[in-house]
Amino acid sequence: MSDQIVARTALGPVRGQKKETIWGVKYISFCRIPFAKPPLGELRFKDPEAPEPWEDTLDCMTESTGCPQTILFLEGGFQGDEDCLHVNVFTKNQNPKRLLPVMVYIHGGGFVCGAGTSYMYGPDHLMNKDVILVTLNYRVGAFGFLSLQDPTLNIPGNAGLKDQVMALKWVRDNISYFGGDPNNVTVFGESAGGASVHFLLFSDLAKGLFHRAIVMSGTVFDPWAFGRDLDWARSLAKEVGWNGEGGEAGLLESLMKADQDTLAQKQGGLMSLENRQKGVMFHFGPTIEPHWSSNPIIPRQPRELGRTAWGNNIPIMIGACTHEGLMSYKDLKEHSNFLGDLTKLVPWELGVNPESGHSQDVARILRDFYFNGDATVKDDLENHIKFLGDKYFFHGIHRAVRSRCEHGPKTAPTFFYRFDFDSENFNTIRALICGQGVRGTCHGDDIGFLFSSALQSNAPAEGSPERKMIDRMVEMWTSFATTGNPNCLAIAPIKWLPVSPNGPPYRCLNINSDISFVLLPEVERMAVWDSIFHRDQLI
Repeated sequence: MSDQIVARTALGPVRGQKKETIWGVKYISFCRIPFAKPPLGELRFKDPEAPEPWEDTLDCMTESTGCPQTILFLEGGFQGDEDCLHVNVFTKNQNPKRLLPVMVYIHGGGFVCGAGTSYMYGPDHLMNKDVILVTLNYRVGAFGFLSLQDPTLNIPGNAGLKDQVMALKWVRDNISYFGGDPNNVTVFGESAGGASVHFLLFSDLAKGLFHRAIVMSGTVFDPWAFGRDLDWARSLAKEVGWNGEGGEAGLLESLMKADQDTLAQKQGGLMSLENRQKGVMFHFGPTIEPHWSSNPIIPRQPRELGRTAWGNNIPIMIGACTHEGLMSYKDLKEHSNFLGDLTKLVPWELGVNPESGHSQDVARILRDFYFNGDATVKDDLENHIKFLGDKYFFHGIHRAVRSRCEHGPKTAPTFFYRFDFDSENFNTIRALICGQGVRGTCHGDDIGFLFSSALQSNAPAEGSPERKMIDRMVEMWTSFATTGNPNCLAIAPIKWLPVSPNGPPYRCLNINSDISFVLLPEVERMAVWDSIFHRDQLI
């Protein structure tokens, strides 16, 4: 029992356990703490509800597996349970002399998969610093993002984002019991987690629940994070046996009858090569809620919300990896004409018909700039990876920075970074997606330098470039969480300045073995994408 420890919360006592990181640092782990009622039965697909209190000490020594899903990159892989709305808390000291900064991490996975577990997001690296780390689960896929128009059904959508808000309210009300400062909370996330952070910055439901934000490789402006409604609900209902009768009520009845495993597995099969060639990367995700929604997190177009967003007034860090487009490596390798004529990949926000002359003109601008007029994959994938990385990630990051410069006060800094560390053996997401022999810094490769994970078989040796990068990333991220400024000894004598509100172009911190503060290398590419938007469509 000596390795176990009990903490109070506002809802009841929880039992955690003492642990030790791969670096030998001692900490305390509390897992599977409920922050909302289990979304079971009639609560499936609904907005989260506050949890019930408990009297007996809750066993919080084993992690939740996450919410129901089919796991990306694993054929037929399934995990999760609908009783999944839990937080994990990692702390070195429950009773510090001064309450510690809190870092709340929101996982990625395209809003269709992922979980806040130590399998991918172990606390070992961050426990080297005096911070409290909180990870969480939120509902993904149809469970978290089914949206129906019939007000009598009361399923407006975005339940997964509202789960995140509920988790942040739990942090506000309970983190002091674990030694954390509820008035010094930084929310950070990568991919769909980064887009989630950005949505929270835009939503009044999250106002005041955190004080700094780090947006990593995902924003509300990315086409996969807030895309077209392709009626995924109807498609999924038919997959589980709906006969098409009864309107949305009949559709919902079919989905409610299906068990969680069936729903997760059936929605995993909805995506096709044709979808991806049309620029559709995922199915269920954030959406504008119907006008009748009593508690909307996205009441209208995100770019409109950004113009008056409360989050414009707090410091943020924002950035991406240099070869984000490696996410599509398999499609590019297997299909020489994966991109087609590019008319299907014209940004949907432009509102143009793919068959129109306008669409042809935009496609020609992109094709001429990236491919010298020929977008078929030949011997070299470099330009295709640039194009896809810019379309799906980098231009969204660029637009987010522009939006803050245009609509935010000059007193709220925006620190722009570009992660460009190419490790042969430690860029684990690239290895998972692309296999061996491919180089470049893929989408998600920065995560392994902030978190330990099961994908990393061994801790990097002391003095190795990888260990130095872990120390550097952790120092910058925790410095920002502590003070709102990422400048620290790990990057000195380089001075990382906030972006100038007079841009673009913008300067950024280039994070490699050699740190530098430079003009964004993608500036010309971003200007091309900017040129195809009308100003009111851009930001």
